[in-house]
Amino acid sequence: MVRATRALWLSLTLAILISTALTVQSASATSLSTLRAEAKAAQVRLNQLYTVSEQKIQAYDQVNSRYLKTRTQLRSTQYQLGIARANLSAARAQLAADLTRAYKAGSPDPIMYLLAARSFNELVDQVAILGRTSNSTRQLVLSIGRYRTQVKSQAALLKRQVQQLQIQKSQAKAAADAAQRSVSSAAAYKAHLGRRIQSILDAQAAAAREAAARAAAAAATGGGSSPPPGSIPIPPASSLGGKAVAIAEQYLGVPYVYGGASPSGFDCSGLVMYVYGQLGVSLTHNADGQYNELPHVPLSDLQPGDLVFFYGFGHVAIYVGNGIVIHAPHTGAFVEFASMSSMGPIAAARVPG
Repeated sequence: MVRATRALWLSLTLAILISTALTVQSASATSLSTLRAEAKAAQVRLNQLYTVSEQKIQAYDQVNSRYLKTRTQLRSTQYQLGIARANLSAARAQLAADLTRAYKAGSPDPIMYLLAARSFNELVDQVAILGRTSNSTRQLVLSIGRYRTQVKSQAALLKRQVQQLQIQKSQAKAAADAAQRSVSSAAAYKAHLGRRIQSILDAQAAAAREAAARAAAAAATGGGSSPPPGSIPIPPASSLGGKAVAIAEQYLGVPYVYGGASPSGFDCSGLVMYVYGQLGVSLTHNADGQYNELPHVPLSDLQPGDLVFFYGFGHVAIYVGNGIVIHAPHTGAFVEFASMSSMGPIAAARVPG
């Protein structure tokens, strides 16, 4: 009787323990399902923000490139203006010397002009009208004066353009920074959801182990691993594109850096520009600009080294082969291989060579 009672008590205890574990797992499963749905939506939102951020970065690269080019033009023009000023001063001195020599030679007219003129410009005007001095010197003064005026006007225009581009550059930088902050915030939220999901999974595993131990049941097992990556093709090293792929593969694992174009960090167009720069090909630091300055090719005719553009020309990658590209994806990631089918290509271009 005692043994039967003890057996009944043990059976009831085990049933209660198992029921409790199943109840905990059922409640956490509901919460886990909700969190996983939230995490999936958060990943979609994060991918959208990555695209926007990359577009903003490329827009900044473009306006910054224009700003630097225009600033260089302004410096060159200001240098030319300095030369023009010096030449005009020398020509005016020569004109004054001509008048002095004419006076010393006994001609009364030049000194009359000197005494009557209220300014040097008035003197030049009188000489130009009356032709009482060297015609070649007078024409030189007038020609250099016109050139200096043109250069001065050009310098003023370039200065205004530099100021406007500086404003646009600041605005583009602010927009890119704001997009980066949105990405960081969304990434932090997704990481938070991931930690909550992992916490529930850990709690479920602990509850399962405890229930199994107390109920003398077998320990729960499971899990799996993601499939290994597919074979990456090796393009022929004899072609320009093949050489570009080989160079790009040297930088696998290099971190994505906003505006980066060196082995310390790349953004998408910065990686392309750097790789082809090593092969003597100069490309702009902007995805849209790279597409516009290169011959276009159909996606059906892709060859290793061709450039593939995504997201409305806001992102660029280097084609490797077999539907695989190598690229610098986004903030927080690294230079990596990726499948074109996961990115949705829209256009392609080829670097001549």
